[in-house]
Amino acid sequence: MWDLLTNRKDIMKYFILSKFKYMRGYEHDMPANERCKNGFTDLESAKKALDALKVLNHRPDMTSYIIVQEAQQ
Repeated sequence: MWDLLTNRKDIMKYFILSKFKYMRGYEHDMPANERCKNGFTDLESAKKALDALKVLNHRPDMTSYIIVQEAQQ
């Protein structure tokens, strides 16, 4: 998104969060992949990583994922 006052593009990062279901509740975490921890610069690469995580997951019935965007402070 372009900032009209400074005329520069702020890079907003996208992150993938996972939610794992246990018997007594849920655990929210970032996937262990280093690329996921650093974030993605565009939504398309985040979607591709999300698809890969779904394929590689050993318990797909107990895990769900969401893509979140970094918020400005």
